[in-house]
Amino acid sequence: MKKLSLLIPLLIILLPQEAQAASKVTPITTTKVFQTSMVETTLVRGEIESPNTPHTAAKVAAEVTNILVDDGMPVVAGQLLAELDDEAFTIAEEKAKADIQRLQAARTNQRREVNRSKELFKKKLISQSDLDNIQTLMQQADAELLGAKARLKEAQYKLSHAKIISPVTGVVQNRMVSMGDYVKVGTQMFLIVSMDKLRARIYLPDTIGSSVQLGMQVQLNHNKQTVKGTIAKMRPMMENGNRALHALIEFENSSQWKPGSSITAKIILSQHPQAIVVPARTLVHRPSGIVVYQIEGNKVRERLVKTGIKQGHLIEIKSGINVSDTIVLDGAAWLTDGAEIEIQPGSDES
Repeated sequence: MKKLSLLIPLLIILLPQEAQAASKVTPITTTKVFQTSMVETTLVRGEIESPNTPHTAAKVAAEVTNILVDDGMPVVAGQLLAELDDEAFTIAEEKAKADIQRLQAARTNQRREVNRSKELFKKKLISQSDLDNIQTLMQQADAELLGAKARLKEAQYKLSHAKIISPVTGVVQNRMVSMGDYVKVGTQMFLIVSMDKLRARIYLPDTIGSSVQLGMQVQLNHNKQTVKGTIAKMRPMMENGNRALHALIEFENSSQWKPGSSITAKIILSQHPQAIVVPARTLVHRPSGIVVYQIEGNKVRERLVKTGIKQGHLIEIKSGINVSDTIVLDGAAWLTDGAEIEIQPGSDES
């Protein structure tokens, strides 16, 4: 009885020690380090716009006498949109033509006078001063004729712009005048949106502005449709209001998107076709940095790694481990360098 009473405290002391020793073996699952293509992307917002949206304005002052198009109507380059009262311009043209005919006749007569005066001067029948005066009158006649021709060009210019012509092929977004309106030079009459080739304008926050470069590939998304494009132009300065950098994306408008539509843009910042990757949950943050635990028999070895692109649940490893290394998947957070492990069913041993 006395011996039994001495053994009971001994068992009480030994059992916790055995349990503690058994607890040092950590159950884990494993996975293989492998290679795959990794793409680093960022998602931003933007809108579709037309690079050609001219405000067709009056180039002469006159009354609107005819309007041939309205909002929403398609037009082609060179198509007549409206007409202005051209009577005053026609009169100015006829007057300039009449002045030219009169001055040409006067110039012809003055040329004959110059020729006669030169002959008389040779015969010393008139003085040098008389000849100079006659030649000066000839120069004045030439100048008056040039002035008349300039007035004709001005009249013809105004007459030609009494007809308002579409500068581009597109759709009339807004008609801003009515019959009977008197327009001045610069009065906006029509807004036309070119639909031939659209572009996307995206807004880059300053946190990623320096990472985006010309020529980068972009996926544009709108109404569950996706098209691909490239960054063609970038503004050099941030906008004062929203601190965003504007970038312009050229793309083929096969989906017939409309200008003004909102879009999301996925920018492909970089691509690594043969990246070494691991599941993100294999990584553990330690005071020394980010580590993974490599399997070595029934123990693990702590490996300090440098990470790269993250894509979904995978993350690129730039250094620290190699392809086909077996590392701890589940249970890594409970390990230390050299810890004993017990690999559980479901591990990737391939």
